[in-house]
Amino acid sequence: MADSSTGFPVQTLHPSMILAGDIGGTKTLLGLFPQGSNMQGYGKSSGKDFKKEYPSSHFDSLEKVLESFLETARSDYSKSFSIASAAFGIAGPVVEGRCEATNLPWVVERASLANLLGLPFKNVHLVNDLVAMAWGTTRLGEGDTTLLNQGRPDPLGTRMVIAPGTGLGESILVSSETGPVVIPTEGGHADWAPQSPADIPLLTYLWSRFGHASCERVISGQGLANLYHYHTQGHPPESLPLDPGLPEDEIPAALTHAAISRHDPLCSMILENFCRFLGQEAGNLALKSLATGGVYLAGGIPGKIQSFLL
Repeated sequence: MADSSTGFPVQTLHPSMILAGDIGGTKTLLGLFPQGSNMQGYGKSSGKDFKKEYPSSHFDSLEKVLESFLETARSDYSKSFSIASAAFGIAGPVVEGRCEATNLPWVVERASLANLLGLPFKNVHLVNDLVAMAWGTTRLGEGDTTLLNQGRPDPLGTRMVIAPGTGLGESILVSSETGPVVIPTEGGHADWAPQSPADIPLLTYLWSRFGHASCERVISGQGLANLYHYHTQGHPPESLPLDPGLPEDEIPAALTHAAISRHDPLCSMILENFCRFLGQEAGNLALKSLATGGVYLAGGIPGKIQSFLL
């Protein structure tokens, strides 16, 4: 069967699929994978799966995103597939199958997703996104990671994941007699502390602006914007490295681009401080969890700033 608009063959999906989703404050990634396949990273393709990315803020709910995704899959790829099971990782605490998303005005419920997909409740799973990432570390292959600091990891040792993106997520994976166990956390909302007297004015700034200084306020996309505002206080508009009218949610990407591509000194200094704070929190979590199995950086930001991390 060919697509009438392009003349190219329409891809035929395996009739029984697994639906997987990564639900973040900025974007939602959805994919269909054949049952029994080796689930691969979002950027990879087996040729039999179907993946799409959506801006989360353009939708009122996860259900609306799923409806759009399934409609596209059935029109552009195959009308014959069925979904056998589904699993979603979402940025926010999941309690009894329900999550009030941290950086989205969404309430996501496992029962509602099962009803929409026409699946038994037991075949639909909703977990914190950092729980999913921690499980993902058990499936990593050669070439899936970039080594930042050589160590001697214990294969049975505790692992920790820290993931700055729209917000900041953290999780811990421990070994047990029955296999790995993942411990979800909301550590990104724990108190942030200065490393030195030079950082105390930043703490005071965060207190005055938000009433609370959490790690997420400095180690996330929001954190990059906060650091930019802090370091440009009192600067005349014409001296700023970024457009004064730039929307708040576009500052992190623009700042990163200015630091990496334009080598802007102020943006570079801000990004260096961001990396220092990320290292500080990763070290704190490694100590608290005794992470002899490795420290993993994940989320949307680390991969984009490797030149500053290496």
